[in-house]
Amino acid sequence: MAGRIIYTINPSSGEKKVLREVETQPNGMCFASDGSLIWSSMFDAKLYRRDASGNDTLYADLSGVMTGYCGDMVIDNTGRVYLDDTGARVLHGEQPRPGRLLVIETDGSVKIAEENIVFPNALFISADGRTLYCAETFGYGLLKWDIGAGGKVSNRQKVWSPATISPTGEVGNTAHGLIGIDGGCMDGEGGMWLSLLGLEKFIRLDQQGTITHEIHVKGHATACTLGGDDGKTLFLVTNWFSDDEESIFTAVAAKRTKCTVSYTRVDVAKGTALP
Repeated sequence: MAGRIIYTINPSSGEKKVLREVETQPNGMCFASDGSLIWSSMFDAKLYRRDASGNDTLYADLSGVMTGYCGDMVIDNTGRVYLDDTGARVLHGEQPRPGRLLVIETDGSVKIAEENIVFPNALFISADGRTLYCAETFGYGLLKWDIGAGGKVSNRQKVWSPATISPTGEVGNTAHGLIGIDGGCMDGEGGMWLSLLGLEKFIRLDQQGTITHEIHVKGHATACTLGGDDGKTLFLVTNWFSDDEESIFTAVAAKRTKCTVSYTRVDVAKGTALP
């Protein structure tokens, strides 16, 4: 984000190439079913579509409804985009406040699907297409909704909180810093891989909220996704910075973080979960 570039990385060689420079800072992005890449521009609240030829066109202008930044996204099988509105421009010094969940139809029209999500992050859809999950980073929980006709979400539930594994039982200003969920994805058995800021680890939850696996890293566990030829490669993004007194937001804005993209092999493949 802060480097204002979208890269491609060859997982075999580690070769990194610039795909697109984004002066208004990129954030969430996702591939549509036709293979095109939908990517977000944070500071002007717009989505763009990159086709197979490498051409970028405006996909949706959200500046009339966005209250914070474009955050993470997921695209369902119809092409409908679910997108986080972070609710506050924290990289511009604003204090966190509740955000929303937006839905962008294939014609570019936008609707507000849900309000009052305290810094939404990490969107994914279950393998059966019936459930949407979203992390609430400053609400310290994982939310889910039923997906109904026309993509409408309902029956909001909080299904897990990182407070359950915090060393002190706290999730705010702890000795470990902010303990919240940043990124996440789902596998074919309904297992949820989550990146936990402050605890320096990625975890896998089953549908009962039991932790089945942990991956320990050095730094803030930021994002994760399943991929590879068989869907059993878990890609991990970790951010590290040296000042323990600094928040991750000020460190990112000042470009004082070091980011690592790594991967590991897992037992359960992605299946048809999205993205």
